Amino acid sequence: MAKDELTAKSFTLLEGIKENNNKDWYHDHKDDFESYVREPFAEILKAASDKLEGTKTPFIGHEKTMFRQHRDVRFSKDKSPYKTAVSGLMSPSGTKDESGGFIYVQVDAQGRFMASGKYKLDAKALEPIRKKIIEKDKEFDAVLKDLEKAGLDFMEEETLKSMPRGFSDYDDHKHAEYLKLTSIVAKKDLPKQRWLDGDVKDELIWMAKSCRSLLEFLIFKAVSPIK
Repeated sequence: MAKDELTAKSFTLLEGIKENNNKDWYHDHKDDFESYVREPFAEILKAASDKLEGTKTPFIGHEKTMFRQHRDVRFSKDKSPYKTAVSGLMSPSGTKDESGGFIYVQVDAQGRFMASGKYKLDAKALEPIRKKIIEKDKEFDAVLKDLEKAGLDFMEEETLKSMPRGFSDYDDHKHAEYLKLTSIVAKKDLPKQRWLDGDVKDELIWMAKSCRSLLEFLIFKAVSPIK
């Protein structure tokens, strides 16, 4: 197999950790899990990074931008010791710093997805983005048009039921639904077959280019306060 591809054995191991989320199983399969899942995943990030180097979206990912397999169970009712998915991100800095936007990718036994934008922002971080959506509405129109052309849309899992504090006067704004978002993230599913076909690195390159206007919109200097 190519070093930057997952195989049927990769997905057998992902199914295994899902069905046997315990230390004994992981200890017995750790070497294979590293060789057939985590290491190829890191190589996919590296291969995409190499292709993006020198472009207008030079996002970087590698083994150090992957998330650990062990779960932090200290404050969780679920005491399962391991994550059943393998995940990582690509960022402008080549670190896990998400302040410059990101491309996130996750694989599990079913396949899973990739996403780009900014995730789970607090009210302070969201305020300037919301103001920019209002003040630069035509620029945001262009972002939405680019996403629509690429067949992408925002995740809606993190949405307020009512207008955020300080924005109630914009309930009738054409972008009111986007002002309620707490994550500004575009997402695309990655079926299992895409991984088996070795297409994911190309999908990540496509995602970076397709979300360029979104990422540029999110990384900006503060606009003037709304009066």
